[in-house]
Amino acid sequence: MLSDLVVCYLFLGGTGAGLCLVLSVLGLLVPRSCLSTPPGVHLHPSAAYRKLLGSGLVAAFVLLALGIVCLVADLGNAERMILLLVHPTASYLAVGSWALAACLALAAALGLAWLGVGVWNVALVRVVHVVAGLASLVVMVYTGLLLQSLGAVPLWATPWLPALFAASSLSCGIACALALAQITGAASAFGAVLGRLAAVDAAVIVVEAAIVAVFVYAASQAGAPLSNGTELAAAQSVRELVAGRNAQLFWGCFVVLGLAVPFALDIVLALRRRPLPGVVLFASACVLVGGFVMRFCVVAAGAHPVLSSMGVM
Repeated sequence: MLSDLVVCYLFLGGTGAGLCLVLSVLGLLVPRSCLSTPPGVHLHPSAAYRKLLGSGLVAAFVLLALGIVCLVADLGNAERMILLLVHPTASYLAVGSWALAACLALAAALGLAWLGVGVWNVALVRVVHVVAGLASLVVMVYTGLLLQSLGAVPLWATPWLPALFAASSLSCGIACALALAQITGAASAFGAVLGRLAAVDAAVIVVEAAIVAVFVYAASQAGAPLSNGTELAAAQSVRELVAGRNAQLFWGCFVVLGLAVPFALDIVLALRRRPLPGVVLFASACVLVGGFVMRFCVVAAGAHPVLSSMGVM
């Protein structure tokens, strides 16, 4: 039903939006005295903030741009994407496309501001951070709403799917922020902040694990009576997800590698409150692998009964 390009789009768009949200919140928490050296009306970020926020927002822009490339490639041509933006309809796809475009533009603007390119008013930058954060939230939730709106797939027709994708996007965004801080060298200046960010990620992972448990349970209960085709399809999707051909990916790469392992490592990072580059990079890689695998497995499991009924599988 959905191509691998859509899975890549869901992952890249969600991760880019999650990173943009995390950095927008961090940007709003920067003390006003640190926004300009010497204190003034215009933004003059220090080298540490350029590394953490400037480089991070550029990375968010790249992730979002790659997501858009995947979406355009799946649509077949750029004209359909432009038509969707110029003549929007009342659909999740239209709203999400606009939010994605807004998030992309705002991430680019903020990236330039925190890299010290051009002259930026401090108050304006804070407003842009707020708007970017809101646009990021929309994109994070939209990636799940897009699948939920496809009513022909019972596994996706649940409010728990957007919640799952949003939680995963936030965790992936935090993972990117932690990894980029190590790669750019900003971690040495923000050790305490990054330790608290790791603690937040641990909490998000707990929420994500709870949501995926409820998501699977709700889908299995919906298919319990097996009284019609919809319930049968839901039951088949759940079996495909937890015991089908991609079950090892779901349990091994998502549940264990993407949830359990980074949760334990996040606790270590939160308690140590000092740079542990190898641990941070490994934990971040686990979260990102798990985030991609989760989307792949959910998309594949949802499509499985539909394709089976068509004689494709």
